[in-house]
Amino acid sequence: MAGLIAIDLDGTLLGAFGELSERNAAALTGASAAGWTVVLATGRPPHLTTHLAPQLDGVVSHVVGANGSIVATFPTSPDGEPELLHLASFEFDLADRMVRDLRAADAGYRFAIATDHGFAHEDGFADRMPAAVAGPPVDDVLTIGGTEAFKLLVFHDQHDVHEVSRRIPPVVRATIEAVERAGAQSVGEFAVSHMGADAAEIGPAATDKGAGLRWLCDHLGVPAADVVAFGDELNDLTMLEWAGTSYAMENAAHDVKAVADHVAPHHVDDGVAQVVEKLIRRSA
Repeated sequence: MAGLIAIDLDGTLLGAFGELSERNAAALTGASAAGWTVVLATGRPPHLTTHLAPQLDGVVSHVVGANGSIVATFPTSPDGEPELLHLASFEFDLADRMVRDLRAADAGYRFAIATDHGFAHEDGFADRMPAAVAGPPVDDVLTIGGTEAFKLLVFHDQHDVHEVSRRIPPVVRATIEAVERAGAQSVGEFAVSHMGADAAEIGPAATDKGAGLRWLCDHLGVPAADVVAFGDELNDLTMLEWAGTSYAMENAAHDVKAVADHVAPHHVDDGVAQVVEKLIRRSA
């Protein structure tokens, strides 16, 4: 019996230059025709997957985006609007305070943020992303304003994402403690994660690809045992751990391979297609 296939994009489904190969597209088309539900699980927000619509329209049903903080339908065209199904957010005022405190700790930190008023990014962010980033950079992301924040991303010219991820948690914890003392209420646990590109992400601790995929599978009535997941980066760990069957790509980090059930061929060798083609034959 077919189940659900959840696939990371960069370093997993997509090639070295962010392209979707004909073989990978054909394999997913075949899986959908065979009764599999095909889902993208990515660090990108859903609107940065729309360029894949011409190859995957009618094949992919949903996107677990922004590292699990957004679950939406897959857009049916490059200019289509995905339907939002689930969203994890936190107050913009808290994001504002975090940005100000991080700048006070190190003026070299720069930011990108998504809020209910839109998306803003500072100079250098677009260079770190595997896909085109909408709009020109701004001097200060906080000028976008809003009530709710969906993503807060941090990067630094002098430190890579792993060093940034090591340095900023104490500042984040101190910010939360100060806000809670001032407001006499809990704002919940927050975590710093690696979004898959060269920027760290700050968000509610319970928000990750595993949590987003669990929400979608509950929504669709698909048990974990029927889920096959593919990934290559640290932000894929929770998804790979939760899925009934998991594949780390040959190019994956050591820690990712350590938790996966299997290792798929390298992403530049259409590793996803090689595995999915076998899944189709087995489920026939």
